[in-house]
Amino acid sequence: MAVTIRRLVADARLGLRVIFGHEGLDQPVRWVAVSELPDPVPWLDGAELLLTSGMWLREEADPARAAQAWAARLAAADARAVGFGLAPWFGEIPGEVIRATRRHRLTLLEVPARTPFVAVDRAVADLNAAEARREADQARRVQQRLAEAGRAGRQAVTDRLAHELRGWAAVLDAGHALTLRAPEGAGPPEDALAALARRAERGARHVLHEELDGVPVTAVPLGPARERRGTLCVGADVVGERPNWTAGIVGTAAALLTVLERGGDRELRGVVGGLLAEGDARSAARVAAVIDLPLPSELVAVVPAGPGHRQAAARIVTAGGWPASREPAAVLVTPRFAEERLPGLLGESRAGVSGPRPPAEAAAGIREAALAAGLTRADRPVVRYADTPAMQLDRLLASPAAARFAAALLTPVTAASDAPALLAAARAWVSANYRWDPAAAAARVHRETLRARLNRLATLAGLDLDVPADRLALSLALTVPPPGTDPAD
Repeated sequence: MAVTIRRLVADARLGLRVIFGHEGLDQPVRWVAVSELPDPVPWLDGAELLLTSGMWLREEADPARAAQAWAARLAAADARAVGFGLAPWFGEIPGEVIRATRRHRLTLLEVPARTPFVAVDRAVADLNAAEARREADQARRVQQRLAEAGRAGRQAVTDRLAHELRGWAAVLDAGHALTLRAPEGAGPPEDALAALARRAERGARHVLHEELDGVPVTAVPLGPARERRGTLCVGADVVGERPNWTAGIVGTAAALLTVLERGGDRELRGVVGGLLAEGDARSAARVAAVIDLPLPSELVAVVPAGPGHRQAAARIVTAGGWPASREPAAVLVTPRFAEERLPGLLGESRAGVSGPRPPAEAAAGIREAALAAGLTRADRPVVRYADTPAMQLDRLLASPAAARFAAALLTPVTAASDAPALLAAARAWVSANYRWDPAAAAARVHRETLRARLNRLATLAGLDLDVPADRLALSLALTVPPPGTDPAD
């Protein structure tokens, strides 16, 4: 369920009142923007709820004309709605604003004086976060059902995929001949599907998204580029409505169809390793069970580096490793394999090696190995994460003194009602090396919203984020693991 204006209006805590535009209440809202500028468009990206108190209108010699120009620009920028705050400049929404938003068919909301704009922003952020969690959980459940269908073969996977997406699915072989279809007789004729597969093969990533007979479709390859086994084509409304959500599901189905058709041990391990690298350990375990390839209790990530690193990765896979990702070229192996066999498989290349981790933490292991790989040299061809400065820093940050430091700095923040939004903004900002635009994009909020949250956090924590030492203090406090966490985690 997308975050809509209707869901915000239904939140009694906000007290929003619809003045005009009931027909637009079901439009999705991606984020909130706050602006008192007569032209806020340069700071908009589309699908926003724009909040304003109308300060810009007070300085206009011709308020009616200014309001019309303002609303026209918002409509052209695909803003979803306007929320007009009743304080501090106006006791009621000016008639000029009402007429302008009505003319340009913008939903207009009244924001009561008791509701700060940050509360509306926080509500949208909370709804978006909840929606993201719901979609991720739903996708995992669908992928699990696809894996279970794999026990009955490729047709069962195709049937399940079409059912889950409420559309049609078709599988073509490498020569573009139709081999599987679900439901029977659904979807375009075979020649149209073959043309779709050929167009997909001409793309840079051999993946195609377009419309066919008015239905959004996607076509993805089966098998690696050098050993193409065919194409999976899917048509459903949800492909266009939720492209990111469907991409993971279609990708899982394509992987299952590939391994069930080939059945090679290396390909099977590659599918499971790829799921582990994406952090989807549950689906990986289910696929591993379907193909009778049980996961070890612990895995070590290896990232080859330097000359011949891809050939080294291929040798490790041939010797029994689980290929996990291409960038970096990561392979998962058992701890015993890493100790006994890895050095003899590297050749002239080097490698970073993570610490042992359960399969569910494979993605973290790959990050460790990639960091260690960057520290390798000709005279130090294998670097283990446990021996890196980063690991020593992890241990330092896990100390009781570091925990006391972080608690003292962040307790006023964590006690605030909007703590999750403030801390998420801070982590995005620190991860983006204190750059505003990349941080705002990562946090999925407007740049000015991010600034407002960081300013509030700084006030609560007693920091001046223009001072390098205070930035470092915030970075370290956010990095300190919770009490009882293993320093290697």
